[in-house]
Amino acid sequence: MAEPSLSDREWAVWRALTLMGRGLARATESALQRDAGISAPDFEILRALSEAEGSRARACELGDMLSWEKSRISHHVTRMVARGLVARDECDSDLRGTWVTITPVGRAALDRAVPAYADVVRTTLTGLLPEGDAVAIGRAAVAVVRGMEPGTCGAEVDRLERVIAQPSA
Repeated sequence: MAEPSLSDREWAVWRALTLMGRGLARATESALQRDAGISAPDFEILRALSEAEGSRARACELGDMLSWEKSRISHHVTRMVARGLVARDECDSDLRGTWVTITPVGRAALDRAVPAYADVVRTTLTGLLPEGDAVAIGRAAVAVVRGMEPGTCGAEVDRLERVIAQPSA
């Protein structure tokens, strides 16, 4: 039977990770808004699309890549379409599906966002830690995600695990 409460160390680990996550999210959101005029969710979608074949993905695949629910993807993509960042096209092979494609406006926003995002990651995480510690955090994060819901963005987690395991260049 599980312990009814967390130990002081378990609480401290959880609280440290919670504070870190919130701080990193706040820093990236601020930098993305300031330098590119987009939100962190906008960035996630634009980045995923930029890495997809043809800079487009089915809406359901995009949801899987980002581990977002179907309704969240649908609502957020609708807002991004209205701002000209992405386009939504019907899928010829499946009339129920839609493609989400990055637009030139979205590509320009992403190009402005990437340096700001990279700077935040380096100044608030990877640049503060010895490389081995940063890699250990990445490995631990992958292990935690794998322990969550089965199938949660499995292909993306596999890709992250491969990249984290590569020797540094």
